[in-house]
Amino acid sequence: MNEGIGDGKIGYSSEANFAPNDILYMLRDLPDACCIFKVLTDPFGTVKDMLFLFANEKYAAMCGKPIAELIGNTFYKTVNNLDEDWIKFSYQAAILRQSSINRTYNTMMDKWYEFWAVPVYQKGFCAFIIHDVTAAKRDEDNKVFATNTSNVIIDCAKELTSSDFNRGVKRMLRKLGQTIEADRVYIAELKDRAISDIHEWVSNTSTRDLPTLKYFEKYDIPMMWDKQLQGKNVVMVNDTGYLIDVNEPVYHDILAGRVSRYMIAVLKDKNDVIGYLVADNYSINNLQINVAEVFESVALFLSAEMRNHTLTRELMYLGSHDALTGLGNRYALNQALMLLSGMTTSIGVCYSDINGLKAINDEFGHLHGDEVIKNTAAIFAGIFKKKYCYRIGGDEFVAIVPEIDEVKFNALVQKLESKTKKLTVAIGHVWTNDSSEINKAVQAADENMYSSKVEYYESHERRQQKKGLKTK
Repeated sequence: MNEGIGDGKIGYSSEANFAPNDILYMLRDLPDACCIFKVLTDPFGTVKDMLFLFANEKYAAMCGKPIAELIGNTFYKTVNNLDEDWIKFSYQAAILRQSSINRTYNTMMDKWYEFWAVPVYQKGFCAFIIHDVTAAKRDEDNKVFATNTSNVIIDCAKELTSSDFNRGVKRMLRKLGQTIEADRVYIAELKDRAISDIHEWVSNTSTRDLPTLKYFEKYDIPMMWDKQLQGKNVVMVNDTGYLIDVNEPVYHDILAGRVSRYMIAVLKDKNDVIGYLVADNYSINNLQINVAEVFESVALFLSAEMRNHTLTRELMYLGSHDALTGLGNRYALNQALMLLSGMTTSIGVCYSDINGLKAINDEFGHLHGDEVIKNTAAIFAGIFKKKYCYRIGGDEFVAIVPEIDEVKFNALVQKLESKTKKLTVAIGHVWTNDSSEINKAVQAADENMYSSKVEYYESHERRQQKKGLKTK
């Protein structure tokens, strides 16, 4: 190599002659592992092995062999990591004269390597340059891992909030269960520290007899879960076998042969535990997500939605029910009438009014009057079922009983008359086999009730007059 300095600049000739040893020195100083092979073929041209012609210190260190042991020996005789891909890529580079870049995982060294297989010299010769990309690969995997985790959490949140609560819960449980490849994912709702209800998704491929609510009712499962959580939001029980020593009855009666592992996340409304999110027999193999993080985050979304659903349900209840008696109010009655007017079914309507409520309030006070209203409502609801009963005024009640025959309905009205004799309740009733005429039926029942009420007051007045005459 000739350098020119006459013009004050360093220059290079267009022809640089390097001896073979110069090239080898350059390869020895490469920051990556490097080796050169001559491929060994059978008479049919199939590569059977590779002969080491050169290896630098970094390659020798990677293989765990001294350079002297490598040079002049074949790949299969000296290298323990017998990867068939090396043969394939050496054939492409040495025989087909095609370069390739690939990435592989070395199980013996627990490392990821990126290698370049390139043709050199002439046909039958190739070189490999190998770069340790373990740190970069793990960084990539962590990013993918984090992205996958976030995507699953977002997808579950979307399923939960994209439709009405019950449908959203079903979709979310299905999404979560399919992602973690569980046999079942379910919500165990709590009431007075006992499991009151279970909402579940079960895999179509599950063949296990998974424990149901009746099994949980035998034991204090929430207490067991709380002990396992130890104040944490989520816990993974990857082997239920340990429970043989901790809680043998639960293990044999609920878990043995059914649940080999499960995961629990607590559901809270502020500081109150309102339930648990549980997954039975989830996968522990290469899910490419942080399962615990997904479960905990979904549980937080679910807790918020359960709080909102409860609040909405309470507000809806207050908007459609009478605060004093718990019966439906006029709004609820109107909704029921709208629904029934579009149907054709038998219907019974009973209209009632408490006689003399004003006099009761005047003589005994409104608190006593409220008790009379509540007692009447309780009798009314006990006979016609609470869900069919409405309080639409201070002392007026209506029962709308669908899909009932006339004889049975009349028997219920007679029962009401018998139980309200002491309360002196005016009653009017109508039965029809066509609920599309429901508004006419309600009006007729109201008129019948009014007739009964008029009769009561006329009779009451006569009694009062007779009583006045006697005192004179």
